[in-house]
Amino acid sequence: ISHYTWHNVTEKSRVTTKHAFATFSFIAELFIFLYVGMDALDIEKWSFVKDSPGTSAEVSAILLGLVLVGRAAFVFPLSFLSNLTKKAQHEKINFRQQVLIWWAGLMRGAVSMALAYNQFTKEGHTTMPGNAIMITST
Repeated sequence: ISHYTWHNVTEKSRVTTKHAFATFSFIAELFIFLYVGMDALDIEKWSFVKDSPGTSAEVSAILLGLVLVGRAAFVFPLSFLSNLTKKAQHEKINFRQQVLIWWAGLMRGAVSMALAYNQFTKEGHTTMPGNAIMITST
């Protein structure tokens, strides 16, 4: 709808709308990261993990490695295929841009946390030590 209404409102309304939605977006992000941060300090989950902190560190390292390799396995081959379809050199994705795409895609922590909580908890409570290790590692 913004495509049609943007040209039919005054300049003041445009600025106000732009800033209002930017503020709403910032508040929503703030809420998500506060929730994830507070839930990461949940005593119940860490009490399961305290008996084996090495296991949690190992799982974290393995998960990080798998994420890095998996992301690279998609970004670099797909960029190569995309470059095959481009005629002009300035349209192609160079290696530095590919690395940036690979790294920027790793910054989606809230989605990872939401998926971990969805998979490894029942109604917000952790009942198994293995599940607590997966959540704290994520």
